[in-house]
Amino acid sequence: MLIKLNNLMPKITVKNLVKKFKGANGGEVFALDHVDLEIRNEKYTTLLGPSGCGKTTLLRMIAGLDVPTSGKLYFDDKNVSELSTQDRNIGFVFQHFAVFPHMDVWHNVAYGPMVKGLPEAEIKKIVAENLERVGLAHRPEAMPNELSGGMRQRLGLARALASSSGLLLLDEPLSALDAKIGTFLRHELEKIAKVNKITAIHVTHNQEEAMTMSDDIILMKKGKIVQMGSPAELYNHPNSIFAANFIGKCNFLKVEKFSNTEVVFGEKYIEVAKTPKNKKLVLGVRPEKIHLRTNGTSNMLSGKIEDIDFLGTMYEYKINIGNGVIFRSYKRIKEERIKESFKVGDQVFLLFYPEDVFLFPEPKDLELELRLE
Repeated sequence: MLIKLNNLMPKITVKNLVKKFKGANGGEVFALDHVDLEIRNEKYTTLLGPSGCGKTTLLRMIAGLDVPTSGKLYFDDKNVSELSTQDRNIGFVFQHFAVFPHMDVWHNVAYGPMVKGLPEAEIKKIVAENLERVGLAHRPEAMPNELSGGMRQRLGLARALASSSGLLLLDEPLSALDAKIGTFLRHELEKIAKVNKITAIHVTHNQEEAMTMSDDIILMKKGKIVQMGSPAELYNHPNSIFAANFIGKCNFLKVEKFSNTEVVFGEKYIEVAKTPKNKKLVLGVRPEKIHLRTNGTSNMLSGKIEDIDFLGTMYEYKINIGNGVIFRSYKRIKEERIKESFKVGDQVFLLFYPEDVFLFPEPKDLELELRLE
């Protein structure tokens, strides 16, 4: 049985938040660069991005563990910018095993409810339920140094859940766990948050975590927010080359010229839904949207298969379409058995539909834009 929470579950509003540090050369470095956002009440929100993008700094600001250089932070309509961590009523799961080393597993989890002065029977119930939830019910008397790294992280999670806070902050909580336990806890965390109507904010660089757990994703790069929305919105409608490249995989191609509904690469014409009003464009299309054919017309995009990788449930084809450009295409194994199969050296035509094409303004340096940093 899941614990029902009675605390206020806050909506988080961040206004013009800035955090600056002194750089190695003496200049200022922005960890957060004038961030504005709203995190919805009772939703599971993920802060996603590469290492050093500012996501953990933002989480620590919300927790009150770091002080912003400037800007305001609100829980609902209350300015909490000056409030201590203790007064913000949060549960925090750290990346690196934040547990009391001198307390056994049971007392680590019981600490929060004890501090709140809950009745002994309720404390026992909370501890038992949360130890069961994270798979540690069989180790209540174990000391933290007797647990594996993954078990200590699960203990930290149980401690945070036992705090019965309306706001749960998680900093890379699954990074120390093995794949099977991590996958199990993804679904368990999401279920716990939904049933108890918790506002959860989860930091990760793992796009699969973000896609499978989140109501909302906040994608960050170099201290700024790149895009916010549901997993489906960010995957199907990325607003930038970085977003398309970081969430999922994407092929990119510089467009030489274009009309309203066509773009040109060499002598090949690619139909698109509509071109934006930019002088230079980059086309993007996801590998699973590319359909390979052995026959086609002279003006279709085509190339030679240079490599084939087996990925378990699908094959990945690497196709040289000319000028050193490699496109990737996925084909599920079930489809491979039904339709024609391909081999290295085959000449193939690439078919994709106008609605599956992304078009972005061409940056000054495409290679730099594609770096995941």
